[in-house]
Amino acid sequence: MKWKIFLRFISIIILSVIISLILNIIISYRLFVLDENFDNKWNQVREFTLTFKQYIEQSDDGVRVTEDGIEKLKDYNAWIQILDEEGYEIYQWNKPKTALSHYTPSEMVFYNIYTGAIDDYTTFAGTVEMDGYKWSYIIGFPMEEVAKYSIYYSPRRLKVNILKGVVYLLATPTIVLLIMGYIFGRSLTKPVADIISGIQQLSKGNYHVNYLEKGIYKDVYANLNNLANQLKLSEGEREKTEKMREEWINNLSHDLKTPLSSIKGYSELMADEDYSLTDNEIKEYSRIIKDKANYMEELLEDLKLTQVLKAGLFPVNAKDQDIVELLRNITIDVL
Repeated sequence: MKWKIFLRFISIIILSVIISLILNIIISYRLFVLDENFDNKWNQVREFTLTFKQYIEQSDDGVRVTEDGIEKLKDYNAWIQILDEEGYEIYQWNKPKTALSHYTPSEMVFYNIYTGAIDDYTTFAGTVEMDGYKWSYIIGFPMEEVAKYSIYYSPRRLKVNILKGVVYLLATPTIVLLIMGYIFGRSLTKPVADIISGIQQLSKGNYHVNYLEKGIYKDVYANLNNLANQLKLSEGEREKTEKMREEWINNLSHDLKTPLSSIKGYSELMADEDYSLTDNEIKEYSRIIKDKANYMEELLEDLKLTQVLKAGLFPVNAKDQDIVELLRNITIDVL
């Protein structure tokens, strides 16, 4: 019984932890994934950079950004550089002072990979072609709004590490949970098991149950002790009543034997043909037999009344009565 209670307690805790994890995953996904993907423009800066070429057009001086493009850049608090095929700047808008005017291919790669390479900006690059010309452009965004970092990993070891992480993630809290659950559950299940054992003892008629009334179950212990005492008293009263009843029945049997012997003796005497009885003797014997029979009938009525009282079938008609008048009538009847 103790282990059943403990296992049920642990099952409830584990189920609660699983439900909490699922709810946390759903809430986290809603807060950090859905909101980021659909409500935050800063997650669209790569797509913004790649499609920004639609705002680049040729001009008398070579190339420029349209007014709509400038407004878009202002909305992101960004800047732009347009480079020719050799990496030289041919147009810029709002670029920081530390930005270069010429980029080698390796510098383009470096600035495009690392956040903060140019002041406190994160840069993205794109290309645009017009009339046989091909230009590159760099757009810088504030680093506090968007950042990117390069991650290097081994796919094979990543799978192993993920598997290990899942195992550790599940095993560690499970072991801790079982240990803590056992310690905490024992403090709860042991008193419950003792209470159940006490109830079982009471059901078997063992009323010598006595608990130390302390702890969170002290009220339950007190009620069980009180119940055991009441049952013990009731059992004592029942045994006492049963003993008195047996004694009364024994006395009744003895009281019945005496008149029964008389009835049997006189009836045998009256039935014996060897004896010649006078009319007066017959009348006397008949009277004695009748008296003894009446006495036996009274004893049987007493026995019947006892059974009725024991079964609770005796009708009781309670009503208000003047005690003075009642005593006066009783006194008159007695006198």
